[in-house]
Amino acid sequence: MIQIANNSHLESLIREHPARALSRVKQSMSFDTFAEPVVKSPRDARPKIGRGFSMDEAKQAGLTIAEARRMGLIVDLRRKTTHQENIDALKQYAKDLKKIAAKVSKPKPKPVKGLDKAIDELSTLRAVKKVEAKQLAEIGIMNMSDLAYCEIPKVVKKTGIDEDRVMAMVKAALKKV
Repeated sequence: MIQIANNSHLESLIREHPARALSRVKQSMSFDTFAEPVVKSPRDARPKIGRGFSMDEAKQAGLTIAEARRMGLIVDLRRKTTHQENIDALKQYAKDLKKIAAKVSKPKPKPVKGLDKAIDELSTLRAVKKVEAKQLAEIGIMNMSDLAYCEIPKVVKKTGIDEDRVMAMVKAALKKV
């Protein structure tokens, strides 16, 4: 699942002031979809926005309490009622988050086969010279992704290329990846 609230300050705010935390999470989200629990008023059974989803609603939607909270939803442990519209909203919200996660995630680069192809791909960066590309390919850095996420001290040690040059190459590769 997606982790929206990864801030310890926000987690403490959720425990102390769930309604305030809910508004902060909504503000930090970059999309319009947000599931809000609906409860019925005890006086006249009029629907209104609740404090959080009940545990049973989360379970029936196929979510654990921890997953629901990681998604930025509030689970009200005191609520005992379950409403079908809340279960449907949770299921739809989880499905929407999966679609958004699929759009956001980038496809993995195809591995380059052969030393020559790796050298050609790496040398397309302005920061990487042909000789350096050959050295990088020989130590196992075969594509832009490998270069972008390599450990700089290890590359410096194995290739003998200056650390500043390796950092410049990594920065250029990060822009391409």
